[in-house]
Order: sequence, then structure tokens, then C-alpha cells
Amino acid sequence: MNICDFMTNQIIKLDKLTINKIAAGEVIERPASVVKELVENSIDAQSSKITINIQEGGKKLAEVIDDGRGMVPDDAKLSINRYTTSKINNADDLFSINSLGFRGEALASIVSVAQVEIITRTEESELGTHLIIEGGEVISDKQTSAPKGTRISVKNLFYNVPVRRKFLKTISTEINHITEYVTRLALAYPSISFTLTHNGKNILTAPKGDLISQITAIFGEKIAKACLPINKKENEYAVTGFITKPEFSRKSKDYMYIFVNRRAITNKIISDAILRGYGTSIPQTRFPIIFLYFDLPADEVDVNVHPTKKEIRFSDESKVYALIESASKETLEKSGLKIFETVIETRHKPTTLASVESKRSGFLKRETSTSLSSMDKPGFIITRSKEQRIDKFLPSKDTAVETKIESVSAKKSIRVLGIIKDTYIIAETQEGLFLCDQHAAHEKINYEKYVRQIKKNKVSVQQLLAPVSIGLKPSEFEMIESIKENLKSFGFDIEIFGKNEILIRSIPSIMGVSIEFDTAKDIIDIFKDNVSEIKEKMELEDLEVIRDIISLFACRRSIKAGDKITLERAELILKELLGLEEPFTCPHGRPTIIILNEEYIEELFKRDYR
Repeated sequence: MNICDFMTNQIIKLDKLTINKIAAGEVIERPASVVKELVENSIDAQSSKITINIQEGGKKLAEVIDDGRGMVPDDAKLSINRYTTSKINNADDLFSINSLGFRGEALASIVSVAQVEIITRTEESELGTHLIIEGGEVISDKQTSAPKGTRISVKNLFYNVPVRRKFLKTISTEINHITEYVTRLALAYPSISFTLTHNGKNILTAPKGDLISQITAIFGEKIAKACLPINKKENEYAVTGFITKPEFSRKSKDYMYIFVNRRAITNKIISDAILRGYGTSIPQTRFPIIFLYFDLPADEVDVNVHPTKKEIRFSDESKVYALIESASKETLEKSGLKIFETVIETRHKPTTLASVESKRSGFLKRETSTSLSSMDKPGFIITRSKEQRIDKFLPSKDTAVETKIESVSAKKSIRVLGIIKDTYIIAETQEGLFLCDQHAAHEKINYEKYVRQIKKNKVSVQQLLAPVSIGLKPSEFEMIESIKENLKSFGFDIEIFGKNEILIRSIPSIMGVSIEFDTAKDIIDIFKDNVSEIKEKMELEDLEVIRDIISLFACRRSIKAGDKITLERAELILKELLGLEEPFTCPHGRPTIIILNEEYIEELFKRDYR
């Protein structure tokens, strides 16, 4: 008997529903994916008004209603099958796509993992089509009276894929994703009216108008008034929209809105070109507020890279980069801002004897003005200068302070000698020379104080005499509203103040008695980047939000490099720092202390006699 007779077939053909469920995983990641696909279809259907209704972050309901062309009955039934589309006819069309949708997968993916209701009617039809689909199967098909356009209601997303449903984020997280995406579409298509509601509450209203009116409606007058028009064209490449001056920059990239042929995208080539256009006018850790529209021939950009259409490729990347960089730079320069070239080389290089000039040295004077070669043996004479006496480094005394500082490991005797450049505390220890960065040290001390207060649930709070008012974009507003109670345990009291506006009424007292508007904006960005941390109970030492808050205020509240402090204050900083359990790094891992031990110093001076 052949051994194959005992073996069973292992390769099977998957059924249609299973295939569609697998495909759905590539296109439909979360409720926001449903909204994206449905709204893009509404835009392609030439709608002038689009309403999005959401319940429980889209888990219970994601409904899109438009006044577009609608579908005839046969098209409506065909549209829920994979690879059916009205956007392209053949493979050649993939090289010149002018619509948002084209793959013919979205609706088929949605109906395979949700309970879907479709009501649609064309202008020419007297009655509309009403379909009810569950798990990809049509369970009801009838005619109904309906307005022109299409209404698609997606209920109980992933009801038949419980593993996927379990991994959906919180309701607030999901509605934030939806809100942000609708914001992008409203900016891309200002000629369309958009309305977004969540659990019956209006979240976003962007009435039909021009781009600046949409920016005003969504982001407020302050940002709208700060907008600088950008407009440059080279052949068939065009850059339009608005950018803002560097002072409106944010910690987060979330205010960089980039559109290619009206498609909202994230693209490193374009964002890098914009930042290059800003030169050194904004720090590397900050990002400008921009609303940039780049238009080019459809056959010079590939949007068929990924099922979600998040990625695109350009046929001539260098041309795209050069145009956007120059357009950004010229717009800022026209506004009166001087743009500096981005620094490529390092700012500081080692000083060689050959490069020391007598007029700059202060204590070294060359005996000869001839240039040095590797064979020359230059002679120098040491001259004393009153400007270079050691007491130049002592803030208020000529005598060093000696103190005993208790650390966790042992009692150390430290003799404070002075402060170099009003930045580094210098002291003598039994191990050798002790250098302490006064800013990093004070930042670490404040961080530990703050963590201790949070652990005890007794954060010392400072009421602001003048509460700070901040206008937020809709997604930020929803996010802050969802965590404002959690923020009280961190020392922040926030009040909802009108539509998309909040008041910061109190802050942790460790951070001062007042905050500036720019600081308040950065606080919002920190909260936004750490929503899940703020909501979940985690080990406080692991919370990036605490490190970011302390780091933000350290630049304004802690002792900074260049601040003059007395020896007594320096001594107090060292006492507090070395009293911590881990005193050697700041909250972000930068050294606070460096000890040049005796062996190292001897090696520097070639005193190794082994």
C-alpha cells in the first residue's frame, strides 16, 4: 500500500467570507479607516455636503451621509463585492489616478466585518435602494423613498472578528483619530461642507467656503491671522497654501498638514523640504504650522503603494524637494524673516596651538608670528592676566567651601571650588575632580520632587492669577476633555471654556507661579503625545509625560546654564542631588555629574609611571 494513501489533503481553498476578512485587515484597521473610506467615496461622488455620525468611537456606529450622485440598484449591489469600482477601467488608469478611491476593496472589506445598511438614490430615480448586509451577505434588498445621495451606516465593527474588536483602543482614542482625519479632509476640500457628531454632540463643523475660512472654523482666528500665503509654480508643479512664522511652531508634527493632489498624506521628502526652507529659524525639536498643497501631473506620482493609500512616491523626488524648499524659504523672507542656512558642520572644533591667536588667548603669547609645521618647536611665555585669575570662577567668595554631603552609598567630603562659565560647579572630592552641570542637576532635583508628590497624591498646586486661554483644534479638544480629570493628579486644573477652547487655571507649584502662552501650547502637545500614559496606571518612573513636563519647565524654571549662583547655592544643589537614589543622570539620561578621577588626571598629564 502506498504511504500517500494514509495522507490527507492539506491545501484547501478559503471561502469568500474568510478571504474578505483577511483582506479587511489590510484596509480596515479601526473605525477611522471606515470613516476614511466612506467619506472618500462621498467626495468622489461629487458631494457638496457630508455628515458623519459616530457612536462610541465608531465601535457601535460609523455613519456617513452625502448628497452626491448616489447609485442605481445594480451598482449598489455590485459595490459590496471586491475589486468593483467606478474610478478606473483598466491597469493603465493606475498611472494617472485622479480620484481618492480606486482599488475596489474598501466597501467589500467593511461589509465582511460589520453590519451595514446602505440607502442610496440617484437624481434620475424616483425611489432609492435599501440594502442590509451582515458578514458580507445581503439579507434585505428593497426599494425605499430617500433623498438624492448615499447613506451608509456601519454598525458593530468587527462583531464577527472578536480578536480584532478586542484590540481596538479606547473610545476617546478612536474618536480622536476620526476627528483628525475629518479635519484633514475638510482642509483638502474647503468647497465641501463637513459636519462630525459623536454620541449626538457636534464635534466639528466646517462650512463650505475657501481655505482660510476652513482654517478659521477649525483652528481659530489666532492661527488663521498668522497664516502667510505660499504660492510658487514651475511648469506643471505648483505649491500653494499657507505657512506660519517660526514663533507659532509646536512640539508636535500634528500641525503639518500636507496634501498632494488633494490627498492628505505624510511624506518625509516634503516635510524635510519644508523644514529646510525654515533654515535655522526654528529648533530641530519643533515643527511649523503649515497647510501646504502640492499639485503635479497624476502620472508623476504613485498612490498605489499600499492598500491604505497612506504612502506615495514621486517620479522626480529632487525636483519636488527643491521646489517646496525654495517656496517655503521665499515666503518667509517676504514676510521679513531672515532665514539662515541649516548648520551642516559641527559648531565647535578642538582648539589647536597652531590656531591660538595672541589677541584671543589672554594667557598664551606666541614668540614668533611664523606659521607652525609639524617639525617646529614653538616657544610660549606664560603671562598673568587679571582677567584670568581663579577667583573669576568664584561667584561671591575668594575661599572655597568645604562641606560633607551624604549620599546613598557613603559619606563624601566635597570641597566646592567654584563655578566655570556660570554653568559647571567644580569641586574636589576624594576620588578627584568633580564637575556638575547646574542645569541638569536642578532639573533632576525638581523631577524627583514632582514624582514624590504624585506618588503621595499630594501635588502642590499653584492657582494662576491669570488663567491661560488656549484654542484647540477639534481632535485636541476631545482629547483634553477626555483626560481633564486625570490631569488633576498631575497638578493641572483645566476648564472647558466655550467651543474648542480651554482655560488652564492651575499648574504644579514646582513649575512657578505663571506660564506663558507658548508654554501652554507645549503642555497641550505633551498631553496629546501621552494620552494613554495619563489614563493608565503605570509606574511613575516610566511615565514619559512627567519627564517631558519637567524638561519643558526646566528651561524656564530651573537654574539654567549662564545663571549666576553663589557658592552656598551650589553647595545646596550638590547636597540635594547626591541625596537622591540615582543622582548621576537627568530625567532624559544626560549626565548631571562627571568625576575626573586621579588616575585619569594623571594619564592626561602623562604621569603614568608604570
